[in-house]
Amino acid sequence: MTNQVTVHRDDLEAIKKFADKHPKSEWVTISVDSSSGIGSIVKASIVAIVDGDMVECTKTIVDESSW
Repeated sequence: MTNQVTVHRDDLEAIKKFADKHPKSEWVTISVDSSSGIGSIVKASIVAIVDGDMVECTKTIVDESSW
């Protein structure tokens, strides 16, 4: 099964800026929730070590306000 997500260039730039703020994190996980049937909520998450603890930091890239 293949999943396809289409994002605006501005959203890609927002994901890059988010990732650049956390240079020690090696990857970004993108999650998309399209369960509303109207649009998709796109979130970017990174995992980092903070004070010896593994933490996940998530930023909403696209929310309902853009619909």
